[in-house]
Amino acid sequence: MNVKEIIKDIFYVGIDDKKTRFFEATWPIPNGISYNAYLIKDEKNALIEGGVKVDYSREFFRKLEKIIDLSELEYIVINHMEPDHTGTLPQLYRLAKNAKIVVSQKGKELLADFYKITDSDRVIVARDGDEIKLGKRTLRLISSPFLHWPETMMTYEETDKVLFSGDVFGSFGALNGRLFDVNWVLDDYLFELKRYYTNIVGMFTGPTQNALKKLRMLDINFIAPSHGPIIKDYKNKVFSLYDKLSRYESDKKVTIIYGTMYGYTEELVSVLALRLYEEDIPTSIINVTNVHPSYILADAWDSSVIVLAAPTYDGKYFLPAYNAMYVIYAKRLRNKKYAVMGSSGWSGKGYLRVIELAKELGWELIEPVVEYRGAVDEEEIKLVDELVDNIVSILKKG
Repeated sequence: MNVKEIIKDIFYVGIDDKKTRFFEATWPIPNGISYNAYLIKDEKNALIEGGVKVDYSREFFRKLEKIIDLSELEYIVINHMEPDHTGTLPQLYRLAKNAKIVVSQKGKELLADFYKITDSDRVIVARDGDEIKLGKRTLRLISSPFLHWPETMMTYEETDKVLFSGDVFGSFGALNGRLFDVNWVLDDYLFELKRYYTNIVGMFTGPTQNALKKLRMLDINFIAPSHGPIIKDYKNKVFSLYDKLSRYESDKKVTIIYGTMYGYTEELVSVLALRLYEEDIPTSIINVTNVHPSYILADAWDSSVIVLAAPTYDGKYFLPAYNAMYVIYAKRLRNKKYAVMGSSGWSGKGYLRVIELAKELGWELIEPVVEYRGAVDEEEIKLVDELVDNIVSILKKG
């Protein structure tokens, strides 16, 4: 068991989860995830977050009790009520009898709903800008609703300028001892940060921008999120990425999201990809049967053009491809241009289902739609040439 003092009198008491396969039972985490909590020792001791996922109670309490007697804990600051942050809270509430829970107004409601904790003498409702004096240190509470639940807030420690950011700036991946961002390979870290943002926080772009405006007014030395490493060296890169993603800013690249049963759609996708490469257009090619929508969503998020290529299946759109598009739709990805292509056996027009979703998102269709029965012939290749010309024209204008 390792308890790490990250700054004098601020301790990391989180844990790694290497057992769970899908975060929120939805998003794959092949490299695990961390549940971060932080203890601040002062004249009054404070725990940031209500602990960790309940499955890891034993390890969490062993860490916490190695640093303080639980009777000496005075504040439990809840930035986010989701059970991966608060699973240990009911037990902690019973054991740390002198501790008061600090939570937003909406968080107070969820506290009662989730854990039936309603003791007004031990629950403090925080408002934006409220402060908690611990002694040498002061905590400032920052309202940040819908990042990514309605009750969320962040906590800023003023002496060492540490932002405890909750799910904001979180990332997938167990720490495995790599407590700080500099311990990670930069590209790997930024990819998991991007995937976490697009999968978990991304649909709340307005609240993200509101939070960034508040945070730009703070002098921040460290960002201590609830998942992933503590951010120090890569602070500017992380802020820039969040700003870009929450503005729906796109790179001049194409993401081809395709499905194929017997190779006919894949054959035309290969023609399309070759033509795009010949035009020096960065292009991702993703087979929906082999890649989880989590990764598809992350790749598509900052692409200018998305090509949806799949066959008609039972008179509808190929199911894995529809599922991938529905996840994109559910996460409200905006400001995209898109093209449609694919094969059919006898009925065709399955692509109309995804066009409906794209229209609701306000995406702009790039003509021509390329649909064909059976094998590819010269007519389809000519249509792909026309489609590529139109895509190139759009990207050059942008």
